[in-house]
Amino acid sequence: MDVALAIFNIGAGIGILVAGASLAYLAWQLTPLVRESRGLASDVRRLARTADTELRPILAHTRELTANVEVLSEDVAVKLERLTDIMNALQQGLERGQLTLAAGRSEPRSVESWETREDPRDA
Repeated sequence: MDVALAIFNIGAGIGILVAGASLAYLAWQLTPLVRESRGLASDVRRLARTADTELRPILAHTRELTANVEVLSEDVAVKLERLTDIMNALQQGLERGQLTLAAGRSEPRSVESWETREDPRDA
């Protein structure tokens, strides 16, 4: 029994030693990965700060444009409502006979330019 216990203790010791050596080897192999991960984390933080500083003015400008578009759309709605009222009033005036539309000009006009007219005294 003492021999079996001694063999067990030696085997367990060797197993623990191998496991420890394996962990040390893995830690040594993972050191570059940890270094790169830290570098990537700092790059991500720098990128987040840069995006924050650059996006704030863009978002503020976008909010301003949105507000301007809202005001302009309200102005267009008011003007369209006025145009609709004017067109309705014109339609009602035409239907009642209060308004008449002329088919053409009231007096004929010359198509000649004032600069190219011949003076009757020169002829």
